[in-house]
Amino acid sequence: MDEGSERKSGFYWHVHHGVLLEWCYSYEERKQYIIEHKPASEQELRLRLFQPVHGTLPDAVARASQEYVRASQEYARASQEYVRASQECDRAWEKRDRASQECDRASQECDRASQEYARASQECDRAWEKRDRAREKRDRAREEYDRALEEHAAEIEALHEQECPDCPWDGQTIFPEKGD
Repeated sequence: MDEGSERKSGFYWHVHHGVLLEWCYSYEERKQYIIEHKPASEQELRLRLFQPVHGTLPDAVARASQEYVRASQEYARASQEYVRASQECDRAWEKRDRASQECDRASQECDRASQEYARASQECDRAWEKRDRAREKRDRAREEYDRALEEHAAEIEALHEQECPDCPWDGQTIFPEKGD
């Protein structure tokens, strides 16, 4: 390698084995890569041929290469932004997925609670109806009881006088002197 190969970036011959001429961003990084990752049997040839261009390339090649380098750098920046956006998208999707699963669980719990409420509501309706029937039966029984008391008042009063001889009952209270 000659002293010109110490340039950091520029046009080089044989940066890659299948490309004659291309822009090299970092001579040292590429050299180190060849040493660390290429087969030992290829390293001497690769490093010997990996040289900077010393002559003048046609202007059209230089301009096109510069535009290609700029476009490649922009592509690299856009790729990095895409990776960041993609990672953020993945995080947002995972958050959405967790929320969706939580929503599904909550929906299932809501469905179970709704079913439980429906069962409880039906039981409540049955209990209400049973209570109404029992109240009606009680009211009818009270009417019967009141009718029986009225129809047999004389018999009841006679029995009372017999069993409670000194009772102050006046038909309304056992405390007639207090009054209402």
